[in-house]
Amino acid sequence: MDLTGHSTDLVVDASFPEGMRRFIGRGQQRWPGLFLYGEPLPPGAPADWRLPEPDDDGLSGIVTFSSGQEMEDLWEEHGYALDAEGQGPYAVFYRHHAQPLHAATVSGVHASSREDAAAVEGTRLLLSQYYAVSIVTPEDPGTDPFSRSVLHDFLASFGGPTATPV
Repeated sequence: MDLTGHSTDLVVDASFPEGMRRFIGRGQQRWPGLFLYGEPLPPGAPADWRLPEPDDDGLSGIVTFSSGQEMEDLWEEHGYALDAEGQGPYAVFYRHHAQPLHAATVSGVHASSREDAAAVEGTRLLLSQYYAVSIVTPEDPGTDPFSRSVLHDFLASFGGPTATPV
């Protein structure tokens, strides 16, 4: 199978597990019959969901999302593709890094206010630990409404501004 989908890569702080629980809740609002990992998610399950730790094999963890068995079948045949309704499966790949991350300059800041963004723009960044995250959607969020809505929901799940640069 050819590689499909569009990856949006992020660095997320230690709040990633809790944000993912909220993101799954948003997924269940999108699709009441939400499938996670290829299986139906019972109603109310996001409240009890916990981020699985990846195996010690050095590979990333993954959480997969689809609307149900029909979309799972589409995914198996066509990969990350949009269906006739303009929706498709998506996934979050993640890897926890328990060591510090330092960036010399923070730029392109999107914050809840212009003042907050201006206060951070151009500063240095230091995180004591972080998650490297890739959200894989069927299409580029800059051009596809469905993929943009998935990215919007992810950002909103972390309480951050949801405006995504195009």
